[in-house]
Amino acid sequence: MIIGLGTDLCPPSRWRHLVERFGAEKCAERILHPEEAAYLLQGNRERLPERLAGRWALREAFGKALGSGLDGWSWKELRFVNGRLWVVGALADLLAAKDIRTLHGSVSHDEDLALAMVLLER
Repeated sequence: MIIGLGTDLCPPSRWRHLVERFGAEKCAERILHPEEAAYLLQGNRERLPERLAGRWALREAFGKALGSGLDGWSWKELRFVNGRLWVVGALADLLAAKDIRTLHGSVSHDEDLALAMVLLER
């Protein structure tokens, strides 16, 4: 049974500006689980802003699917690596309490737009 569906768009240009201002590592480590940050930082640095935009859109989409927005859970406890979406820590406990057992996520990029979709199931 579907519990929630969320989508979001984010422009990579916003992240390009943040990466130039604060550095790639600081931007990635601010919003991502350390494993997810390391995964992105080892890849093509030219594509990092679009990949960060996709990861941010994914977190926004997750919050919409959950019905809480970005409040009440840690962004770093949501992980998306190699097309697989999962949660750890207190966020995993929160989803278990809501009987949410399956997470689906998808991220796409095209020029100056990143799109993410999240589906939560019981």
